[in-house]
Amino acid sequence: MAHGEKINKRKENKRKHIVDIFRQHPVLSKAEAKRYSGYSMDTIMTSFKILKNTGIIVPTEGKQKEKGRKALFYTLNHEKQVYLGITFNQKAIYTSIVSFSNKVLAKTKVGISSSISKEEFTRVMLQQIDEVLSKNPVFTNNLVAVGCTVPGDIDTRNGILRSYTLMPQLKDFNFNELLSTKFPNTRIFFDHNISSMISYILSTSDINQRYDRIMVVSARAASAVGLIYKGAIVNSRGEIGHIKVCDDNHQCICGRSGCLDCYFSYEAFVKLLQQQNAIDENECYDNVIAKLNNHYTNRTEGIFEKLDTALKFFSEALLDVTNVFSPDYILLTGDLFEIYNDPVAQIDIHIKDLFHDTGYITMYKRALMEFQSIKTESIAHGVCLSLIKQDWGYSA
Repeated sequence: MAHGEKINKRKENKRKHIVDIFRQHPVLSKAEAKRYSGYSMDTIMTSFKILKNTGIIVPTEGKQKEKGRKALFYTLNHEKQVYLGITFNQKAIYTSIVSFSNKVLAKTKVGISSSISKEEFTRVMLQQIDEVLSKNPVFTNNLVAVGCTVPGDIDTRNGILRSYTLMPQLKDFNFNELLSTKFPNTRIFFDHNISSMISYILSTSDINQRYDRIMVVSARAASAVGLIYKGAIVNSRGEIGHIKVCDDNHQCICGRSGCLDCYFSYEAFVKLLQQQNAIDENECYDNVIAKLNNHYTNRTEGIFEKLDTALKFFSEALLDVTNVFSPDYILLTGDLFEIYNDPVAQIDIHIKDLFHDTGYITMYKRALMEFQSIKTESIAHGVCLSLIKQDWGYSA
Protein backbone atom coordinates (compact mmCIF):
# COMPACT_ATOMS: atom_id res chain seq x y z
CA MET A 1 0.00 0.00 0.00
CA ALA A 2 2.78 2.40 0.96
CA HIS A 3 4.63 1.51 -2.23
CA GLY A 4 1.60 2.41 -4.34
CA GLU A 5 1.15 5.66 -2.43
CA LYS A 6 4.75 6.63 -3.14
CA ILE A 7 4.25 5.96 -6.85
CA ASN A 8 1.14 8.16 -6.88
CA LYS A 9 3.01 10.96 -5.10
CA ARG A 10 5.84 10.75 -7.65
CA LYS A 11 3.31 11.00 -10.49
CA GLU A 12 1.63 13.98 -8.82
CA ASN A 13 5.02 15.60 -8.32
CA LYS A 14 5.77 15.24 -12.03
CA ARG A 15 2.42 16.81 -12.97
CA LYS A 16 3.17 19.79 -10.71
CA HIS A 17 6.58 20.08 -12.36
CA ILE A 18 4.91 20.14 -15.78
CA VAL A 19 2.52 22.86 -14.57
CA ASP A 20 5.54 24.90 -13.52
CA ILE A 21 7.06 24.42 -16.99
CA PHE A 22 3.82 25.86 -18.40
CA ARG A 23 4.36 28.92 -16.18
CA GLN A 24 7.68 29.51 -17.91
CA HIS A 25 6.50 28.47 -21.39
CA PRO A 26 2.78 29.38 -21.65
CA VAL A 27 2.11 27.34 -24.83
CA LEU A 28 3.48 23.80 -25.05
CA SER A 29 3.16 20.69 -27.13
CA LYS A 30 3.80 17.28 -25.61
CA ALA A 31 7.13 17.07 -27.42
CA GLU A 32 8.22 20.43 -26.00
CA ALA A 33 7.13 19.42 -22.49
CA LYS A 34 9.19 16.24 -22.88
CA ARG A 35 12.23 18.26 -23.91
CA TYR A 36 11.94 20.78 -21.05
CA SER A 37 11.14 18.19 -18.35
CA GLY A 38 13.35 15.27 -19.36
CA TYR A 39 10.44 12.86 -18.72
CA SER A 40 9.56 9.98 -21.02
CA MET A 41 6.85 10.50 -23.62
CA ASP A 42 4.70 7.94 -21.78
CA THR A 43 4.89 10.06 -18.60
CA ILE A 44 4.11 13.21 -20.59
CA MET A 45 1.09 11.66 -22.31
CA THR A 46 -0.33 10.32 -19.03
CA SER A 47 0.24 13.65 -17.25
CA PHE A 48 -1.29 15.69 -20.07
CA LYS A 49 -4.36 13.43 -20.07
CA ILE A 50 -4.95 13.94 -16.33
CA LEU A 51 -4.25 17.68 -16.49
CA LYS A 52 -6.65 18.05 -19.42
CA ASN A 53 -9.40 15.94 -17.82
CA THR A 54 -9.22 17.99 -14.61
CA GLY A 55 -9.35 21.25 -16.55
CA ILE A 56 -5.88 22.40 -15.53
CA ILE A 57 -4.74 22.67 -19.16
CA VAL A 58 -6.81 23.44 -22.26
CA PRO A 59 -6.10 23.21 -26.01
CA THR A 60 -4.80 26.35 -27.69
CA GLU A 61 -3.12 27.53 -30.89
CA GLY A 62 0.64 27.18 -31.28
CA LYS A 63 3.40 27.66 -33.81
CA GLN A 64 3.61 24.62 -36.07
CA LYS A 65 6.76 23.32 -37.72
CA GLU A 66 7.00 23.79 -41.46
CA LYS A 67 7.31 20.03 -42.02
CA GLY A 68 6.06 16.93 -40.28
CA ARG A 69 3.00 16.01 -38.34
CA LYS A 70 1.00 18.86 -36.81
CA ALA A 71 1.31 19.14 -33.04
CA LEU A 72 -1.44 19.78 -30.50
CA PHE A 73 -0.74 22.70 -28.18
CA TYR A 74 -1.97 23.36 -24.66
CA THR A 75 -1.92 26.19 -22.14
CA LEU A 76 -2.90 26.58 -18.50
CA ASN A 77 -6.53 27.32 -17.67
CA HIS A 78 -5.74 30.34 -15.50
CA GLU A 79 -9.20 30.57 -13.94
CA LYS A 80 -9.39 26.92 -12.87
CA GLN A 81 -7.93 27.59 -9.42
CA VAL A 82 -7.61 31.10 -7.97
CA TYR A 83 -6.34 32.57 -4.71
CA LEU A 84 -7.40 35.75 -2.92
CA GLY A 85 -4.74 37.89 -1.25
CA ILE A 86 -5.55 40.69 1.19
CA THR A 87 -3.27 43.20 2.88
CA PHE A 88 -3.35 46.76 4.21
CA ASN A 89 -1.30 49.55 5.67
CA GLN A 90 -2.14 52.94 7.12
CA LYS A 91 -2.86 54.25 3.61
CA ALA A 92 -5.02 51.63 1.88
CA ILE A 93 -6.48 48.14 1.68
CA TYR A 94 -5.23 46.01 -1.21
CA THR A 95 -6.68 42.81 -2.70
CA SER A 96 -5.42 40.54 -5.48
CA ILE A 97 -6.78 37.51 -7.30
CA VAL A 98 -3.91 35.30 -8.45
CA SER A 99 -4.17 32.17 -10.59
CA PHE A 100 -2.39 28.93 -9.71
CA SER A 101 -0.35 29.82 -12.81
CA ASN A 102 1.02 32.81 -10.79
CA LYS A 103 -0.77 35.26 -13.08
CA VAL A 104 -2.50 38.23 -11.41
CA LEU A 105 -6.09 38.16 -12.70
CA ALA A 106 -7.53 41.12 -10.80
CA LYS A 107 -6.68 43.59 -8.07
CA THR A 108 -8.24 46.48 -6.18
CA LYS A 109 -7.08 49.26 -3.88
CA VAL A 110 -9.04 51.65 -1.71
CA GLY A 111 -7.60 54.48 0.33
CA ILE A 112 -8.32 54.64 4.06
CA SER A 113 -7.56 57.00 6.91
CA SER A 114 -4.93 55.87 9.41
CA SER A 115 -7.50 56.69 12.14
CA ILE A 116 -10.26 54.52 10.62
CA SER A 117 -12.43 52.78 13.22
CA LYS A 118 -12.61 48.99 13.55
CA GLU A 119 -16.21 49.03 12.33
CA GLU A 120 -15.44 51.10 9.24
CA PHE A 121 -12.28 49.08 8.56
CA THR A 122 -14.40 45.90 8.59
CA ARG A 123 -16.95 47.40 6.21
CA VAL A 124 -14.33 48.66 3.75
CA MET A 125 -12.38 45.39 3.75
CA LEU A 126 -15.51 43.32 3.02
CA GLN A 127 -16.48 45.78 0.30
CA GLN A 128 -13.06 45.43 -1.34
CA ILE A 129 -13.27 41.64 -1.23
CA ASP A 130 -16.68 41.73 -2.92
CA GLU A 131 -15.39 44.18 -5.53
CA VAL A 132 -12.38 42.09 -6.58
CA LEU A 133 -14.42 38.86 -6.68
CA SER A 134 -17.12 40.54 -8.78
CA LYS A 135 -14.64 41.23 -11.59
CA ASN A 136 -15.26 37.67 -12.84
CA PRO A 137 -18.09 35.35 -11.68
CA VAL A 138 -15.82 32.28 -11.80
CA PHE A 139 -13.53 33.68 -9.10
CA THR A 140 -15.95 32.85 -6.28
CA ASN A 141 -16.64 29.33 -7.60
CA ASN A 142 -12.97 28.53 -8.21
CA LEU A 143 -11.55 30.13 -5.07
CA VAL A 144 -9.11 27.69 -3.44
CA ALA A 145 -7.81 29.71 -0.48
CA VAL A 146 -7.67 33.18 1.07
CA GLY A 147 -4.41 34.68 2.30
CA CYS A 148 -4.46 37.61 4.71
CA THR A 149 -1.08 39.23 5.31
CA VAL A 150 -0.87 41.89 7.99
CA PRO A 151 1.62 44.52 9.22
CA GLY A 152 2.47 44.87 12.89
CA ASP A 153 2.44 42.13 15.51
CA ILE A 154 0.12 39.46 14.11
CA ASP A 155 -0.77 36.14 15.72
CA THR A 156 -0.59 34.10 12.51
CA ARG A 157 -2.09 31.00 14.13
CA ASN A 158 -5.30 32.71 15.29
CA GLY A 159 -5.42 35.62 12.85
CA ILE A 160 -5.48 38.31 15.55
CA LEU A 161 -3.59 41.60 15.23
CA ARG A 162 -1.94 42.19 18.58
CA SER A 163 -0.77 45.69 17.62
CA TYR A 164 0.18 47.92 14.70
CA THR A 165 1.91 51.13 15.78
CA LEU A 166 0.62 53.21 12.84
CA MET A 167 -3.01 52.16 13.52
CA PRO A 168 -3.25 51.50 17.29
CA GLN A 169 -7.06 51.45 17.19
CA LEU A 170 -6.93 48.09 15.37
CA LYS A 171 -5.39 46.37 18.40
CA ASP A 172 -6.84 42.84 18.80
CA PHE A 173 -8.67 43.01 15.47
CA ASN A 174 -9.84 39.46 14.67
CA PHE A 175 -9.18 38.78 10.98
CA ASN A 176 -9.98 35.10 11.43
CA GLU A 177 -13.49 35.82 12.65
CA LEU A 178 -14.08 38.26 9.78
CA LEU A 179 -12.82 35.99 7.02
CA SER A 180 -14.18 32.72 8.41
CA THR A 181 -17.65 34.28 8.41
CA LYS A 182 -17.15 35.54 4.86
CA PHE A 183 -15.63 32.27 3.57
CA PRO A 184 -16.95 29.48 5.85
CA ASN A 185 -15.81 26.61 3.59
CA THR A 186 -12.53 28.04 2.32
CA ARG A 187 -8.98 27.59 3.62
CA ILE A 188 -7.71 30.78 5.25
CA PHE A 189 -4.03 31.55 5.79
CA PHE A 190 -2.50 34.35 7.86
CA ASP A 191 0.98 35.77 7.53
CA HIS A 192 3.07 38.83 8.26
CA ASN A 193 3.68 41.41 5.54
CA ILE A 194 7.43 40.88 5.43
CA SER A 195 6.94 37.10 4.94
CA SER A 196 4.63 37.72 1.99
CA MET A 197 7.01 40.30 0.58
CA ILE A 198 9.83 37.76 0.73
CA SER A 199 7.60 35.20 -1.04
CA TYR A 200 6.98 37.80 -3.75
CA ILE A 201 10.70 38.50 -4.12
CA LEU A 202 11.60 34.80 -4.33
CA SER A 203 8.92 34.14 -6.95
CA THR A 204 9.62 37.14 -9.17
CA SER A 205 13.42 37.36 -9.16
CA ASP A 206 16.36 35.00 -9.55
CA ILE A 207 18.30 36.07 -6.46
CA ASN A 208 17.74 32.70 -4.77
CA GLN A 209 19.42 31.07 -7.76
CA ARG A 210 22.40 33.43 -7.52
CA TYR A 211 22.89 33.52 -3.75
CA ASP A 212 22.58 30.93 -0.97
CA ARG A 213 22.24 33.29 2.01
CA ILE A 214 19.96 36.28 1.48
CA MET A 215 18.99 38.92 4.03
CA VAL A 216 15.97 41.12 3.33
CA VAL A 217 15.59 44.30 5.38
CA SER A 218 12.22 46.07 5.20
CA ALA A 219 11.74 49.59 6.61
CA ARG A 220 8.23 51.01 6.36
CA ALA A 221 6.91 51.81 9.84
CA ALA A 222 10.11 50.44 11.38
CA SER A 223 12.79 47.98 10.33
CA ALA A 224 12.61 44.20 10.28
CA VAL A 225 14.86 41.54 8.78
CA GLY A 226 14.10 38.28 7.01
CA LEU A 227 16.55 35.46 6.26
CA ILE A 228 16.53 33.11 3.28
CA TYR A 229 18.79 30.10 2.86
CA LYS A 230 18.89 28.21 -0.45
CA GLY A 231 15.45 29.47 -1.46
CA ALA A 232 13.72 28.70 1.86
CA ILE A 233 12.58 31.33 4.35
CA VAL A 234 14.44 30.64 7.60
CA ASN A 235 13.13 33.60 9.60
CA SER A 236 10.65 36.11 8.26
CA ARG A 237 10.57 38.74 11.02
CA GLY A 238 13.74 39.51 12.88
CA GLU A 239 13.34 42.64 15.02
CA ILE A 240 16.36 44.65 13.92
CA GLY A 241 14.59 47.74 15.31
CA HIS A 242 15.24 46.54 18.86
CA ILE A 243 19.01 46.35 18.59
CA LYS A 244 20.58 48.81 21.03
CA VAL A 245 22.43 51.51 19.06
CA CYS A 246 22.80 54.34 21.58
CA ASP A 247 23.63 54.70 25.28
CA ASP A 248 21.15 57.52 25.99
CA ASN A 249 17.98 57.01 28.06
CA HIS A 250 15.52 57.20 25.15
CA GLN A 251 12.92 54.63 26.23
CA CYS A 252 11.65 52.11 23.66
CA ILE A 253 8.24 50.39 23.74
CA CYS A 254 10.07 47.07 24.15
CA GLY A 255 11.21 48.09 27.65
CA ARG A 256 14.84 48.85 26.87
CA SER A 257 16.47 52.17 25.98
CA GLY A 258 18.52 53.31 23.00
CA CYS A 259 16.90 50.89 20.50
CA LEU A 260 17.13 51.58 16.77
CA ASP A 261 13.35 52.16 16.59
CA CYS A 262 13.76 55.21 18.83
CA TYR A 263 15.69 56.95 16.05
CA PHE A 264 15.11 55.13 12.74
CA SER A 265 11.34 54.62 12.41
CA TYR A 266 8.35 56.45 11.00
CA GLU A 267 7.22 57.47 14.49
CA ALA A 268 10.67 58.85 15.33
CA PHE A 269 10.76 60.83 12.08
CA VAL A 270 7.29 62.31 12.69
CA LYS A 271 8.43 63.45 16.15
CA LEU A 272 11.50 65.03 14.55
CA LEU A 273 9.33 67.05 12.15
CA GLN A 274 6.98 68.04 15.00
CA GLN A 275 9.90 69.33 17.05
CA GLN A 276 10.91 71.51 14.09
CA ASN A 277 7.31 72.65 13.40
CA ALA A 278 7.75 71.17 9.92
CA ILE A 279 4.61 69.02 9.77
CA ASP A 280 0.88 69.70 9.62
CA GLU A 281 -1.53 68.01 12.00
CA ASN A 282 -2.75 64.63 10.68
CA GLU A 283 -0.27 64.72 7.76
CA CYS A 284 -0.62 61.57 5.64
CA TYR A 285 2.15 58.99 5.42
CA ASP A 286 3.15 59.73 1.81
CA ASN A 287 3.44 63.45 2.49
CA VAL A 288 5.61 62.80 5.55
CA ILE A 289 7.99 60.60 3.56
CA ALA A 290 8.14 63.23 0.78
CA LYS A 291 8.86 66.01 3.28
CA LEU A 292 11.60 63.98 4.95
CA ASN A 293 13.20 63.30 1.58
CA ASN A 294 13.03 66.99 0.71
CA HIS A 295 14.66 68.00 4.01
CA TYR A 296 17.37 65.38 3.57
CA THR A 297 18.05 66.35 -0.06
CA ASN A 298 18.20 70.06 0.76
CA ARG A 299 20.18 69.43 3.97
CA THR A 300 17.71 71.41 6.10
CA GLU A 301 19.41 72.56 9.29
CA GLY A 302 18.13 70.78 12.39
CA ILE A 303 16.55 67.96 10.37
CA PHE A 304 19.23 66.70 7.98
CA GLU A 305 21.73 66.02 10.75
CA LYS A 306 19.25 63.95 12.76
CA LEU A 307 18.09 62.01 9.70
CA ASP A 308 21.71 61.26 8.88
CA THR A 309 22.40 60.19 12.49
CA ALA A 310 19.37 57.88 12.34
CA LEU A 311 20.77 56.24 9.21
CA LYS A 312 24.14 55.92 10.93
CA PHE A 313 22.43 54.09 13.82
CA PHE A 314 20.70 51.84 11.29
CA SER A 315 24.04 51.17 9.59
CA GLU A 316 25.55 50.08 12.89
CA ALA A 317 22.65 47.68 13.56
CA LEU A 318 22.89 46.37 9.99
CA LEU A 319 26.61 45.73 10.44
CA ASP A 320 25.91 43.71 13.61
CA VAL A 321 23.26 41.59 11.88
CA THR A 322 25.48 41.11 8.82
CA ASN A 323 28.36 39.90 10.97
CA VAL A 324 26.07 37.42 12.73
CA PHE A 325 24.33 35.96 9.66
CA SER A 326 27.04 36.45 7.01
CA PRO A 327 24.69 36.89 4.03
CA ASP A 328 25.83 36.74 0.42
CA TYR A 329 23.22 39.32 -0.58
CA ILE A 330 21.39 42.09 1.30
CA LEU A 331 18.16 43.51 -0.15
CA LEU A 332 16.85 46.77 1.30
CA THR A 333 13.25 47.78 0.66
CA GLY A 334 10.73 50.19 2.18
CA ASP A 335 9.73 53.84 2.20
CA LEU A 336 12.06 54.87 5.03
CA PHE A 337 15.06 54.06 2.83
CA GLU A 338 13.63 56.22 0.03
CA ILE A 339 14.14 59.27 2.25
CA TYR A 340 17.88 58.93 1.58
CA ASN A 341 17.82 58.92 -2.26
CA ASP A 342 20.66 56.37 -2.59
CA PRO A 343 20.47 54.48 0.71
CA VAL A 344 23.06 51.86 -0.22
CA ALA A 345 25.72 54.49 -0.92
CA GLN A 346 24.91 56.44 2.27
CA ILE A 347 24.93 53.28 4.43
CA ASP A 348 28.26 52.27 2.92
CA ILE A 349 29.73 55.67 3.87
CA HIS A 350 28.53 55.28 7.47
CA ILE A 351 29.78 51.71 7.79
CA LYS A 352 33.21 52.65 6.48
CA ASP A 353 33.26 55.36 9.13
CA LEU A 354 32.10 52.95 11.87
CA PHE A 355 34.08 49.91 10.83
CA HIS A 356 37.78 50.33 10.17
CA ASP A 357 38.42 47.16 8.21
CA THR A 358 41.43 45.24 9.49
CA GLY A 359 40.92 42.41 7.03
CA TYR A 360 39.88 39.85 9.66
CA ILE A 361 36.10 40.35 9.62
CA THR A 362 34.90 40.34 6.00
CA MET A 363 31.16 39.57 6.23
CA TYR A 364 30.00 43.04 5.21
CA LYS A 365 32.64 43.47 2.51
CA ARG A 366 31.68 40.14 0.89
CA ALA A 367 27.92 40.83 0.81
CA LEU A 368 26.35 42.57 -2.18
CA MET A 369 23.78 45.13 -1.02
CA GLU A 370 21.02 46.58 -3.22
CA PHE A 371 17.85 48.64 -2.76
CA GLN A 372 14.58 47.72 -4.45
CA SER A 373 11.29 49.61 -4.22
CA ILE A 374 8.52 47.05 -3.56
CA LYS A 375 5.02 48.47 -3.21
CA THR A 376 2.42 47.18 -0.75
CA GLU A 377 0.14 45.82 -3.49
CA SER A 378 2.91 43.30 -4.30
CA ILE A 379 2.51 41.90 -0.79
CA ALA A 380 -1.11 40.86 -1.52
CA HIS A 381 0.31 39.05 -4.56
CA GLY A 382 3.05 37.51 -2.39
CA VAL A 383 0.68 35.86 0.09
CA CYS A 384 -1.11 34.20 -2.85
CA LEU A 385 2.24 32.92 -4.11
CA SER A 386 2.86 31.38 -0.67
CA LEU A 387 -0.44 29.52 -0.90
CA ILE A 388 0.23 28.42 -4.46
CA LYS A 389 3.59 27.04 -3.40
CA GLN A 390 1.87 25.06 -0.62
CA ASP A 391 -0.52 23.51 -3.16
CA TRP A 392 1.67 23.29 -6.27
CA GLY A 393 5.21 23.02 -4.94
CA TYR A 394 7.24 20.07 -6.19
CA SER A 395 10.66 18.46 -5.83
CA ALA A 396 12.74 18.86 -8.96
